[in-house]
Amino acid sequence: MEEYTLAAVTNRAFAFDGVVIDIGDSVSDQGGEGDLGLPGVTFRVYQWFSGGEGRTFRVDLQAPSGSFGVGSRLLVSGESRWGEPDLAAAIAWGCGFTRYFDAKTAHAWEQTL
Repeated sequence: MEEYTLAAVTNRAFAFDGVVIDIGDSVSDQGGEGDLGLPGVTFRVYQWFSGGEGRTFRVDLQAPSGSFGVGSRLLVSGESRWGEPDLAAAIAWGCGFTRYFDAKTAHAWEQTL
């Protein structure tokens, strides 16, 4: 486990600001014992801070301190769960690495990343 800091966000494979547009099945579960059963969340990406491109991105996500739904705006960072370079099985990190949007943190991520 790594404690959230701005410097620690630079170690994540991706980081973005986006709004939830769909919630569906996991993108990282492989049908085995290690499955987490997290929902696969599709975002419309407003801004990539690092690691990605495109207007939408799908990632497994545990609710950041509460619940979220379609229309929730989040700052999201994480990794490919299985180490794939294309982020096909992306999973968002919790504990501050993924959080509800606030302009101050978004600006800090933009400046740091």
